[in-house]
Amino acid sequence: MDLVPIISRKGAHARDVFDVLRSGLFDRGYYEHSNPDVPRGRLASLKHFLLFGGREGRSPHPMFDSSFYLEKYPDVRGAGINPLIHFLRFGRAEHRYPNRKCRLFEFLTPAERRKFQPLVEPLERAKIQRGKETADIDLHSLFGTSQPERRMVRRFVADVFLSGTGIEVGALQDPLPTPPGATVRYVDRFSKVDLVKQYPELAGAPLVDVDIVDNGEELFSLPSASQDFVVANHFLEHTQDPIATLKNFCRVVRPGGYLYIAVPDQTSTFDRDREPTTLQHLIDDHAKGPAASRHSHFVEWVSLCEPHFGRSYSAAEVAARVAELEDKDYSIHYHCWRPSDFKDFLVHCSNNYEMKFEIPLFARCPGEMVVVLRVES
Repeated sequence: MDLVPIISRKGAHARDVFDVLRSGLFDRGYYEHSNPDVPRGRLASLKHFLLFGGREGRSPHPMFDSSFYLEKYPDVRGAGINPLIHFLRFGRAEHRYPNRKCRLFEFLTPAERRKFQPLVEPLERAKIQRGKETADIDLHSLFGTSQPERRMVRRFVADVFLSGTGIEVGALQDPLPTPPGATVRYVDRFSKVDLVKQYPELAGAPLVDVDIVDNGEELFSLPSASQDFVVANHFLEHTQDPIATLKNFCRVVRPGGYLYIAVPDQTSTFDRDREPTTLQHLIDDHAKGPAASRHSHFVEWVSLCEPHFGRSYSAAEVAARVAELEDKDYSIHYHCWRPSDFKDFLVHCSNNYEMKFEIPLFARCPGEMVVVLRVES
């Protein structure tokens, strides 16, 4: 008997019924056993799940956790859609996780698995090595002209390395998609409302809700060894003293935890007309304080970076623009690195300061470097 028209006449949309039955992710016995208060019967329990149970966080199958899905993806809860229906129509294509134990690679299509296998295998080996040997991955060599989307590369790295509770600094409108076993709080120097005041160009952007208002370079409010991980994507180049920032990241992470850092590749961004920041410059800024070089960074930004945004200035206009940005404490790229420069910087920090970490992963990606550091005791 075709159940679709029968249930749809009783209140559930025919397409919802069809999609759920075809997915194999509704197990009547599992649903009724897990929820003794729901109506019994081959039609009644499915109807209950579609109209009420899913939104209440009741799971239809061991492989789909409704409560987790609604917690992990607040936009789904806010939309009021049945979580399984969302997953089937949108979430699976967006690579959203259906349960707390699922790994990203597990629910890719066969074609996607073949595509990403060359990346996933070295990532898994890097996790096992725990930094005893750095996995130096060049995505240009792995994928050639068929490069994967940046967000997917970041997700695979996060899926392998991140778990527990941690923070992301400066996420703004582009937070790292984290795996089911990772819980993230967002840190920024301004509240969400004040971020838009400081950076009017962010008005209308889907900014994350800031959980902790704090200076991301110092993290005063976080106790030492309190986090399982710190994520900082396209943040370190905005810091005046990257060495001090890296020290504080290491301070708040428990031994065995991870720093997940992405920085732009100077050769392929609007920093390309600048000279890469030298290691000696960073050492001097840390030893003497960054105030002495701050003004020159703003001059360089206005003169060499802003023209890439369609802004050109006369000498007098450069001075006025620099004064405007300095007065506002606008967040510019103080520093920029090529891959080899950034790797040298990380090795120097680990060997010469009161922070000990290994480098399990150094990935050269189009437009950026993605690195994972494992904090030692």
